[in-house]
Amino acid sequence: MPNTVVVIGDSPIPDRPSRDLVIYARDLGLNATYVPVSRISIKVNKDGSLVVIRDKPFKVDGAFLRSLGVLIDVETFFRRTITIKLIEEGGTVVINPLEGLLKTRNKLETTVILRDKGLPVPDTIGTEDILYAYDMAKNMKNIVIKPLQGSRGYGAVKISDADIAFQIMKTLLTYKKPIYLQKYIEKPNRDIRVMVIDGEVFGCMIRVALNGQWKTNVAQGAIGRPCIGIDKAVMEIAVRSVEALGLVYGGVDIGESRDGYVIFEVNGSPDWAELTAVTGKNPAKALISSMMRRLKA
Repeated sequence: MPNTVVVIGDSPIPDRPSRDLVIYARDLGLNATYVPVSRISIKVNKDGSLVVIRDKPFKVDGAFLRSLGVLIDVETFFRRTITIKLIEEGGTVVINPLEGLLKTRNKLETTVILRDKGLPVPDTIGTEDILYAYDMAKNMKNIVIKPLQGSRGYGAVKISDADIAFQIMKTLLTYKKPIYLQKYIEKPNRDIRVMVIDGEVFGCMIRVALNGQWKTNVAQGAIGRPCIGIDKAVMEIAVRSVEALGLVYGGVDIGESRDGYVIFEVNGSPDWAELTAVTGKNPAKALISSMMRRLKA
């Protein structure tokens, strides 16, 4: 019988990467499907703990964990993490592993880990002390305030006035949200997205911001361009970043500052439509091959 593989995400309908993974898995002979994480349950009784879907045991050989959800409360987050943990403990090969994916969902933890590994990151403050954050905003002068958990550049704001920053930070704390701010890094109107799979660079693109925008996210209108003449050091930084976070694959965003390269983010479940268009290669195929190697091991 062919191996059974699922793609787990937050949305009721699979996104583009999830569809790609299912299609390529089926093309290579795997029994593949997409399952929203909300449909996977835990059943605990006298016989032990079991992962189920509508009381049927959830037993698969491999799983691609794409998302646990972003706009969810703490209780939902806890339920979903223990569910994936039980799936891993049951012997299912999970890509990316839960622990690594959780590190990337917490931007502050990502920054701490990368800095501890000697990798370049922006000066960063994570706090709930608004007076401290206000003083740091004045000292840094140009800052970016971001959601601690988020992607695609949504909710990130660049500020050069500490008093405006104070009002934003006050609002965050009112809604029980922590303050996560970084020193703004001056760079060209672009950054470099590097996709790493199994310790090797799969592909690279330059993301060019248009019309004077400072955000280089494709979701914010940036355009992907081929990587031409990019320093090998960029690729080495990307590989080290993904390894530091315990990921099988990841998308690493690197900026070119006046003082050298800086890692802005490591995404443990990156989108890849633009990368595929720029490079002519779809990461899904390489990821299915990565899964098959692990299933045979």
